[in-house]
Amino acid sequence: MAWFREETRQIRTLALAPDKLAAPKRLVLRGRIVTMDAAFTVIPDGYLAIEDKRIIHCGPVSLPLPPAFSAHQPIDVKGTIYPGLFELHNHPSYNAIPLWNVPVPFCNRKQWQGTAKYKRFVTNPASLLTHDPTSNNARAVVRFVECRALLGGVTTTQGLSIRKMDDDTKAAYAGLIRNVELPDDKSWPGAEDRISDFDTFDQANNTYGPILGDNRKPFLLHLSEGIDDASRAFFESLRRPDGSYLIGSNLVGIHATALNADQMARMSASGGIVWSPLSNLLLYGATTKVAEAVKSGVPVALGSDWGPSGTKNLLGELKIAKIVSIHLGGLFSDRDLIGMVTTNPAKMMGWIPFLGTLEVGKIADCLVLDGTMKDPYSQLIEASESDVVAVLIDGRPRAGRAILIDPGTAGVEMLRVGKQDIVLDIIDQGHPLAGMPLGSAISTLAYALEHLPDLADQFLTQHALMAHMTDRFYVELDMDEDYAKELMAGTRSIGRGDVEPMDLDPITEVDDSQFRTRLKANINIPDWLRSAL
Repeated sequence: MAWFREETRQIRTLALAPDKLAAPKRLVLRGRIVTMDAAFTVIPDGYLAIEDKRIIHCGPVSLPLPPAFSAHQPIDVKGTIYPGLFELHNHPSYNAIPLWNVPVPFCNRKQWQGTAKYKRFVTNPASLLTHDPTSNNARAVVRFVECRALLGGVTTTQGLSIRKMDDDTKAAYAGLIRNVELPDDKSWPGAEDRISDFDTFDQANNTYGPILGDNRKPFLLHLSEGIDDASRAFFESLRRPDGSYLIGSNLVGIHATALNADQMARMSASGGIVWSPLSNLLLYGATTKVAEAVKSGVPVALGSDWGPSGTKNLLGELKIAKIVSIHLGGLFSDRDLIGMVTTNPAKMMGWIPFLGTLEVGKIADCLVLDGTMKDPYSQLIEASESDVVAVLIDGRPRAGRAILIDPGTAGVEMLRVGKQDIVLDIIDQGHPLAGMPLGSAISTLAYALEHLPDLADQFLTQHALMAHMTDRFYVELDMDEDYAKELMAGTRSIGRGDVEPMDLDPITEVDDSQFRTRLKANINIPDWLRSAL
């Protein structure tokens, strides 16, 4: 618990005001600008002018700002400005769970989901945290996992859903970070996601047929996750009797680790695949055949997957992807890798008219990193959370150094990340998390994890109270929701002997001195990755 005690000393919550100060209507940033536009324009010294969430001006300092900004002093960030990072594969509800020490090599998802150790170290702790009806644990989980993404430059993610205690209707969660299932603007396509596998075409067609197809909303599907014939056979359940495949341009395949060259070539008719190399390597000792994806022209995006077997955020996953790329002979350029966390996922979701690049008219979701001397693309791949100057969503700095967020503003928090102070402006009045600053979330989760056996003792008596609760929600565990529902219904139980006390991992990799040590100790890690780490 040493990290927790140190971290809580370094977090300072300032006095909350009844009404938050509104984000500035206009803001001008000066720095190197990596636009990721169609021409891959990099502006060595430029102005990015923002008004009412949108980019109004993006150009070199030699060009005058619009007249409306004449009275606004540009803020020199002394750094490089990128589009906010865009992630299409995560299971955020698990991201307060420590990295799992994977016990054996697995061949498919069902194998590890069925082990006692997975239940003991992942499912049971996650269920107790996210489905506890009488505490703030669920709210703390949401705050923690969103900030974990935010501190790594992520402004859009996937997979966070909630349910009301008195209503079993699933609702995608709209919070600090954008959620592709629930866009803030209802005119943007809203994605649907599924994890379930099928054995026959009829089963797949009955479930996926109404969803898959051209000009339909984006569909994120966990596709052939594993490395064995059973995982590969799932892809063939999409094969129609006439030999064609139930694949539309709206399909985005998550993992696709089992696909062979022919199957990957068929994915060229889809929207692309989402690659999570670290999680694949930790669980299976192998990852997606991305070289075949490149050969077949299948777009690739990058995802961190989740806390139990993935990186903490996309800054970490970029580094793993770069190591794999080098191992494959330099398969991807640094610019290619940056496209996997900006333009590629934005295109897959149909959000490229709004996000994914820094261009006039687009929404101002931005990541600012310290410095301008490195290659602009390798700088992002090499960056840690301590290099982050600011993260903006809708043009509003949500996390940043004091040059962008005044530490004296009511309601903000100060957090030590690496060797720098970061100010968090994350409390929105009227939001379900309005009373949950990050400092409170960390202390709540650290205590809950340390006392998991006590939490298990209390759970069986607490679930009976839920019938009378209307103002509480629980966080959906998309990998284990049936299991969690049985717990809440009282038809399954977790005894105090089914869990053990855990420590909350530091929220950033730069502050987690043991993270890479634990990765290298994993039995499934190939030697070439272990040495590179």
